[in-house]
Amino acid sequence: MNLETAEHPAVRRRVPIWLLIVLGVALLAAIAALIYRFMPLDAPIPGDVGRAYAGLERGTTDEGFPRLGEASAPVLVEVFSSFACPHCRTFHEEQFAGLLDEIAAGQVQFVFIPIAHIGRGAGTAAHGALCAGEQDRFWEMHDVLFYWQGRTVGSAFPERRVKLGAENLGLDTAAFNQCMDDSQPEAVLDRARAEFDRRGLTGTPSLFIDGQRVQDYSELEQLGGPDASAASVAG
Repeated sequence: MNLETAEHPAVRRRVPIWLLIVLGVALLAAIAALIYRFMPLDAPIPGDVGRAYAGLERGTTDEGFPRLGEASAPVLVEVFSSFACPHCRTFHEEQFAGLLDEIAAGQVQFVFIPIAHIGRGAGTAAHGALCAGEQDRFWEMHDVLFYWQGRTVGSAFPERRVKLGAENLGLDTAAFNQCMDDSQPEAVLDRARAEFDRRGLTGTPSLFIDGQRVQDYSELEQLGGPDASAASVAG
């Protein structure tokens, strides 16, 4: 037996420090995932959700984008929007709310083009909103999602919260959950992204009136006037 090369039984192999670090990080990640998975989530629903849309015609465009108002309305307003975008929430709370009277009067049709690639959780939120639309509740979920934005810690739109929100809205949860696993909403989101790119957009919200880009939201204030259909817009 060669005593110079034989390993003494008392000598132990040392575990590399890098391996210990990797194992430690993996363990912490697993613990965090378990905590997140079982951590209770709330999905609050505003008490007046949907009230603003009572009596308004709802529909979708040929691309599957949600539309509010009569398809024959003389003015078309489109917004490319992300539920995870703070400026989009501001547009929703201020400018969009001011359009509802014109929509109700048949002057404006409003099309919401959901953008899923801007902001954390935007894809899950947009998918959920489109699934709510399958039960004719897109606009209610639309309001709920913007309501959650800025009122939650961390990601506002984990899939569990979106599903719980659908339940709290009184939707058919089995149908909603099945839709969340379906590829059809993703096809709509792909078309929205393609249109976003085709128009050369880089951010949200991006607003168009009758196909022309609007930089100044004060243009929206002209839509209710007698010359609304001929209102000039910024290019």
